[in-house]
Amino acid sequence: MTTLNNGFEQDLQKAVLDDAERQLVGSRDNIVFQATQRVRGRPERYAREEDYNVEPILDSFTGAEVDRSGNSITVRWGYDHPAIKYFEFGTSDHTVEGDPVLVFEFDADEYPYLDDMFPDGTAFLPEVEVSGIEETRAIRDALHWLRREVES
Repeated sequence: MTTLNNGFEQDLQKAVLDDAERQLVGSRDNIVFQATQRVRGRPERYAREEDYNVEPILDSFTGAEVDRSGNSITVRWGYDHPAIKYFEFGTSDHTVEGDPVLVFEFDADEYPYLDDMFPDGTAFLPEVEVSGIEETRAIRDALHWLRREVES
């Protein structure tokens, strides 16, 4: 007959939480890492199609923060860049106004047609008309994927 020590349940709970944390954030190619990579995919595809630079937005990833309390693990992560919401939820056509002006720097070799208007590679504009962007749903879809992975 096997006898269990007094702390068996607590030891088992700790071992289960340790394993869950390792799978979520503590191992190579962990589940949270996979979810964040899924977030990158759609904005990067959209950026290639529309000639946008989304790297500053995606690079604003804050990292994963893990909180263990009692018998639960909470993992939080996010993006600091204010434009992430526009890619997630999309926008309609709109005007962006400068405060007092907007400054755009560009590589004249990459955009030679702008060189005549802005010979130094910098454009100062009071406002610009911007075409709307479709919602990517990248974060919401990555979270749905993550929930399915955790529940399976």
